[in-house]
Amino acid sequence: MVPTLSPTQITTRDAILDATDRLMGRYGFRKMTMDDVAREAGISKRTIYLYFDSKMAVGLSSIGRVVERVQDELRAIEATDQPRLEKLAAMLRRRVMGRVEQVQDYAHSLDELFEVVRPSYLAARERYFTIERDLLVSVLGGESSAIAEALMLATNAFLPYSLSVRELGSPDAIASRLETMIALLLKGVNSSTENLIC
Repeated sequence: MVPTLSPTQITTRDAILDATDRLMGRYGFRKMTMDDVAREAGISKRTIYLYFDSKMAVGLSSIGRVVERVQDELRAIEATDQPRLEKLAAMLRRRVMGRVEQVQDYAHSLDELFEVVRPSYLAARERYFTIERDLLVSVLGGESSAIAEALMLATNAFLPYSLSVRELGSPDAIASRLETMIALLLKGVNSSTENLIC
């Protein structure tokens, strides 16, 4: 269970993660130190350890914050009155592009970040993907868990954590390729579940 944080604690935690993101953009995850994070955030190193027990925990929390922001966007889309196919397309688009946009400043550092945090991230990723699958299921309706999982697997190929720095490229290039994939996916969803999502 995640403890409830006061506004000051949230601000300090976010300041640490903001500093981490900037430093990953500047130096990369490997070269970044906790001393660097403290200086960049304008706090003591000891304060960082009140929130995070290691550099790896800071890296994982940086990834987690990206995912949580995207999930908030997905919930907002789910709550709209858009037709189901449009809502589904918007959710798939934000699921990928929300992540891509947030990591652009340190995209070159993602490989080394994941090299360090991969085992711990894999456990967290399962929780993240379960939440996202359930949001898609709520839009699809009915017994559509398998369809939601298939949509996620297809769009996972566009996630920053799946792409190399070269493949990540510009957000516009990723968005263009993603739109083609989403159009194909929705044609398949529409034809196989017409009565489910008309």
